Amino acid sequence: MLDDFSKNVAISSISRVLTIGMAVLTSVIIARILGPSGKGILAALGAMVGIALQFGSLGLHGANTYFAAKDKNKSTSLIANSFWFSLVVGLVIFFISYLFLSQHLGALGQVDFRLATIALAAVPFLLLNYLWQNILVGLNKIKTYNVVLILNQSLYLVGAIVILLVLRKGVLPLVIFNTVTAIIITFLFWIYFLRAKKFSFKVDWHLIKQSLNYGFKVYISCFLGYLVLRSDIFILNYFRGAAETGLYSVAASFIDAFLVLPSIIALLLIPKATENLGQSGDIVAKVSRISIIIVAVICFGAIFLGRPAINIVFGSAFDKSFIPLLILVPGAFFLSIGTIISQYFTAHNRLMPIVYVWAIATILNISMNIVYIPIYGMVAAAASSLLAYIVVCSYVVYSFLRLNNYSFAKLIPTRKDIKIIYNKLDIIKHLKIHE
Repeated sequence: MLDDFSKNVAISSISRVLTIGMAVLTSVIIARILGPSGKGILAALGAMVGIALQFGSLGLHGANTYFAAKDKNKSTSLIANSFWFSLVVGLVIFFISYLFLSQHLGALGQVDFRLATIALAAVPFLLLNYLWQNILVGLNKIKTYNVVLILNQSLYLVGAIVILLVLRKGVLPLVIFNTVTAIIITFLFWIYFLRAKKFSFKVDWHLIKQSLNYGFKVYISCFLGYLVLRSDIFILNYFRGAAETGLYSVAASFIDAFLVLPSIIALLLIPKATENLGQSGDIVAKVSRISIIIVAVICFGAIFLGRPAINIVFGSAFDKSFIPLLILVPGAFFLSIGTIISQYFTAHNRLMPIVYVWAIATILNISMNIVYIPIYGMVAAAASSLLAYIVVCSYVVYSFLRLNNYSFAKLIPTRKDIKIIYNKLDIIKHLKIHE
């Protein structure tokens, strides 16, 4: 039953290795050319746009995956609904953000208002791309989904090379290029759906209502989770400036790369668990045990190789980034496992308990950031995230085991799980990628 799932994870992991490699190279170019301050400005812009994107999604990304997996005939309506939703909500977010920031320039710290405006202009397109990508996952179009991710990151890399290395320009042209990239990806998506005869302008109001009802619960937990991931950068930029934000963003970028595999597993687990509700507990437990092994190995690698990697890749100016990285690594472990197990609740549409615990963790995280970041800086940002992830993971694991009448041993990896990983790694090189 998990063969196709394992294959999709392997395919997606290979594509993500490519995108991570390109993302790291892009980040290195930015760090080397613009230094900690320039990187900090871009990190603050990324956090601002990311929060706006998560805030505006209203959970439709999760609903798109769920309903596309449940009934593939709804894909055309999901595509049309996503188009109109992104257009309306994206423009509302842009204008509200523009009006707010124009009156409260201090909220941006050292970030120029023009940069924020250009970056926010990408929100409608980024939102649409985000929603359409999740439809592809629900339709099991994993190859197309990965092609989009690779193309998107390739354009960002090309932009960094041309603008920073060749033309020797600064932050402004790079931000403009990134916004244009979002528009290009939207256009390519549109062509793909047209050729597949799935694009329509007709709104399905009943499906929108269903999607919002389902997605709202997904939305709250995802938005709160993203706030924990990104609010620290925004608050750090406000209190401590762009340079320290740049240092912290390097540690955060390592964690982002670290979380890629668990995110792939969680994303692909939703359709699998949804299609097999009666066996979803066993499926999630098995995937979680295997994931624990893989994530633990990555953790130890990050701890032992993190510092030399930072110095070699980003330069000695970013050596202090290793301090928050050490704190964030165990946090990433707990977040990874909690995220994967949470898909059980997503498949069963029982997300309110997850929403409540994320609300508690977010309040705790932001409160600690506001109180302690002015004093301890990026160390406080990392520590508050670690505590939030421990709280969420502990509750998710407890609830999952209680609902399924499992003992904790159900999530402890076995020799059989290790053998499964070995066998899968052994056949990855022989995989033939099919749609």
